[in-house]
Amino acid sequence: MDKAATRNKRKEVPSSYLSIQKAFRILEHLSARSPQGVTEIAQALDLEKSSVSRLLKSLSELGYVVQAARRGQYQGSARLVSLAQQYLGGDPLCREAGPVLRGLARDARASAHLAVLVEGTMVIVAKESSPDLIQVATSVGGSAPLHASALGKILLAGLPEEEIDVFLSQPLERFTDKTITDARKLRKHLDDVRRRGWSFEAEEEHLGVGCIGAPVRDARGRWIAAISVAGPLRGTSFRLDPAHAKLVTAKAAELSRLVGSED
Repeated sequence: MDKAATRNKRKEVPSSYLSIQKAFRILEHLSARSPQGVTEIAQALDLEKSSVSRLLKSLSELGYVVQAARRGQYQGSARLVSLAQQYLGGDPLCREAGPVLRGLARDARASAHLAVLVEGTMVIVAKESSPDLIQVATSVGGSAPLHASALGKILLAGLPEEEIDVFLSQPLERFTDKTITDARKLRKHLDDVRRRGWSFEAEEEHLGVGCIGAPVRDARGRWIAAISVAGPLRGTSFRLDPAHAKLVTAKAAELSRLVGSED
């Protein structure tokens, strides 16, 4: 598409939509890097300073952004927590996941997670910490690379082939020497995940950490979410073995039934 066509396409998009889009980009940026000033935000998001300043003022008036202790810098407000709590309390998947994850964490002696895919990004929407003192550092609202995590591999494997093609057409970041960065190898790995019905990850994102994941299915059999257990591979009883894989798949099947799967 040439520059003229791009400009015309932009003109067709309502300015109100663009403003909303920019506002959410600012909120997402501040949630990851906060506090920041207008100039820093504008440079990071490739937006005009005047636009950022105007949107920050509007977000501040609505109570979603507040001035930080240092003058001229902004951060997200506690009001964002209320939005998250309303989602977590109203979503059937999150509501039903609590007891399942608690049982999984207790039996596996590892941290249990529930994650979904949002616009190509994995989001952890529920977590139950390991009962052991030594555990992985994760949090609700956090994420992990799709190609280097058991949760991510489940979510990738559940996508239509054309969407997997798009993902694999992009460079795959290497986190350790065990990260799968070859598209053909990852595609074969995803085929194996679909065949087995569970995934594993051994030190592909963080050295010394492993994870086992399994899909949560809806009534049509679609993989709509993923649950996992993750923990240190040394110093605890957690292992990447058939017994733990069976435990995770059983809990995934239990959650699937609770949210409407006919399996």
